[in-house]
Amino acid sequence: MNNSTVPAFDVRSPAQAVEALPYLLSYQPDGPDGMVFVLAHDTLHNLPLFSQKFDLPGDEDNPNEAAHHMMHSTLHRLEKFATGPADILLYVCAGQQDAGDGYAAMTQYRVLADALLLSAEAHGIDTLAALFVTPTHWWVYHHDNPNYRHEGMPVDGPDNPGVVTMNARAVGIPTPPSQAAIAAAFEPVTGEEAENHRAAILRAVGERAHRVQDSSFDAETERLTAILDRLLLDGGDGTPLESLTPDETAELIVGLRHRPLRDVALEYIEPDELPRARELWPLLVRRCASATTTFVAAPLTLTAFTAAVAGEFPAALIALERARTADPRYLLAQLFKEQILMTGSVDTLLDTVREERAERLRGRDS
Repeated sequence: MNNSTVPAFDVRSPAQAVEALPYLLSYQPDGPDGMVFVLAHDTLHNLPLFSQKFDLPGDEDNPNEAAHHMMHSTLHRLEKFATGPADILLYVCAGQQDAGDGYAAMTQYRVLADALLLSAEAHGIDTLAALFVTPTHWWVYHHDNPNYRHEGMPVDGPDNPGVVTMNARAVGIPTPPSQAAIAAAFEPVTGEEAENHRAAILRAVGERAHRVQDSSFDAETERLTAILDRLLLDGGDGTPLESLTPDETAELIVGLRHRPLRDVALEYIEPDELPRARELWPLLVRRCASATTTFVAAPLTLTAFTAAVAGEFPAALIALERARTADPRYLLAQLFKEQILMTGSVDTLLDTVREERAERLRGRDS
């Protein structure tokens, strides 16, 4: 689930509500995973209050229970705002596997949409509409307007701008990036390459254990820190990062599960280091060879942090969501996510990281 603030768009129709969705999310919802997106609206002041994003329930999940959880969470948020009359707009967004036949997918999720509407009513929440959205078309559940076609209405957006897009451009709001393009940078390697990296990670786990037994955790952290310094500090030594062997990346992947090395890895954020760091961390993500292994949480969080430092917050949030999916207990990912959503920056975290870096380098040089 994701809570976020919402830009103030003047939305007057379902078509405009769909066109506003990428701006509300900060990215085009064309990625692999679907979602339920809830926009809460202050009816007294005609202003958006907040948004919440939920995963689509799986085939094994009870849609009524899932809808109850979503609406209970939404009501809890509405009570915290305590602004007076409010209603919600419900978006059910297709994943890539559903986008081929939007009408069939819309029909498939009708049970969920009905459960959401009934649960909202049971929780005393008024609903403006329940929409089903693919990257190209949209439908309104339980709408009697004959102008809304059976095959869906086309989505207005960057290539065929409607009122929302034109107004956003007029005030200098950039077109939200593609979620699919961002997510592609995090996709794990496959086939024989994946098998090679999995085998290297397994070897790295055993070799690390032997080194720690022979010396100490601190000595192992110092050894791997020296490797990161060689690759990244002050721009690194020029080694092509893609040329790193499976064994070389595996020892970093395994080492980053240990918090001291992960904290050192946060430090490579200066202008001459950031491009290399932004290349290395996604490389490690892909070479984890799985989107669900807990090993991927650390490089995904580092990927997110460097993206945020570069001002690319949509990419940062997508990476953090993936990190939390892979390892829900990974607290640093949650901390970064909350910081971005609450403040729109990571400036306070940068100050802490730079202080720790200065102290580390002083100790190294003394």
